[in-house]
Amino acid sequence: MRYRFDRRQALGLLGSTLATPFVARSGFAQAYPNRPVTVIIPFGAGGVTDVTGRIICEYLGKRMGQSFVIENRAGAGGNTGVAALARTANDGYTIGMTTVSTHGINPNLYKERLPFKPIDDFEFLSLASAQPNFMCVHPSVPGDNVADFIAYLKANPGKENFGSSGIGTSIHLCGELFMQLAGVKMQHVTYRSSAALVQDLIAGNVKLSFDNFTSPYPHYKAGTIRGLAVTSTERAKIAPEIPPLSATLSGFDVTSWNGFLAPKGTPGEICGRLVAEMQAVLREPAVVARFEEMGAAATPSTGEEAKHKSVAEIAKFQGIIDKAGISLQN
Repeated sequence: MRYRFDRRQALGLLGSTLATPFVARSGFAQAYPNRPVTVIIPFGAGGVTDVTGRIICEYLGKRMGQSFVIENRAGAGGNTGVAALARTANDGYTIGMTTVSTHGINPNLYKERLPFKPIDDFEFLSLASAQPNFMCVHPSVPGDNVADFIAYLKANPGKENFGSSGIGTSIHLCGELFMQLAGVKMQHVTYRSSAALVQDLIAGNVKLSFDNFTSPYPHYKAGTIRGLAVTSTERAKIAPEIPPLSATLSGFDVTSWNGFLAPKGTPGEICGRLVAEMQAVLREPAVVARFEEMGAAATPSTGEEAKHKSVAEIAKFQGIIDKAGISLQN
């Protein structure tokens, strides 16, 4: 038997056929995740990025009904873990974290030796948190504020030093930007850890640091070191009495930020689901409060906003690094 289709029937059949892949993809997205998701954190356990990631993943797991399993892959200032993420399957079951180091500073330090393309190799999901660095000095330093300290340094060129937890860290680059904007010179002293840096600051062996809040804050509260400023443009809720450095040095804005990435080509439906859930988690009052206890702020964003942040940070740190003449030895 021969069947005839009129034009309306043919168009209807064609429309239902074209709709089928869309339904399948939508169903795929709704089913995601149906097994645990691995989250690569490119630094060791216990640091700010690790703690931030664990808090967010705890809440993501509750919201999405699957475990988000942390995998710490430290090395090369975060490059090792992020490079591993770039090479993994883009099925949504492995995502990872980005930081000011991996997507702001390192592209300018490692240049052609960077083992991934910071923009092209990833789908940007959301920013997560931002924490200002805390400008602290030894109590013997004269003056009560940043302006007094700058005046003292100009009167004593090259006499004092500042410490950091390594060349090319945000702590180090805060010191370089401070010298560039203030027109002063200090000696840079590197330490193996923030804990060692803080101990030498308390002892007076180093006079200035721009460490994350986590390490120096208890000693600031105890009065063994003195806080002068925060490196963000706004005050930190954990220490609202401390002014931003930009109030004295216009244009000073450095934060230790982090966020989430997926490998390039991860399906848009999955990325969209992750972004929506991350934004919801980062607006949870309990999450906001836990971040504020660390001196950080929750920073939910779109993927495009996260990508724009990285592009802007790479450009900003290129200026600081080039002016300071910083390079990594082979």
